Amino acid sequence: MLQDQRRYMIRTLDESDRPHLYWHGVDGDGRIWLFETVVDDGGEYWPVRHAELGSDGLPRRYSWRHLEDEHGFLAEGPLHPHDFGLNPLTAEEFTTLWTALDR
Repeated sequence: MLQDQRRYMIRTLDESDRPHLYWHGVDGDGRIWLFETVVDDGGEYWPVRHAELGSDGLPRRYSWRHLEDEHGFLAEGPLHPHDFGLNPLTAEEFTTLWTALDR
């Protein structure tokens, strides 16, 4: 099944020793975005965790454990942080925010 292959590929990246980078941003609607990415051989940033907090106040979190739901999904392609005005975070900052959104 395609979802199982995707889950396996994301998990493999997530658990690899490749560089993990962390990002955050806010869009024009006030939605807060968090991303953990892994750098591939070509230098692209592949999302392995993504969280968002919208104006409804409901947190949404996606990873290989939870790829999608009726509200959204983990991106299926590389992330281009500068195209979306994302700013870097430390691993510790990301973990704190990720944990805070686990409601």
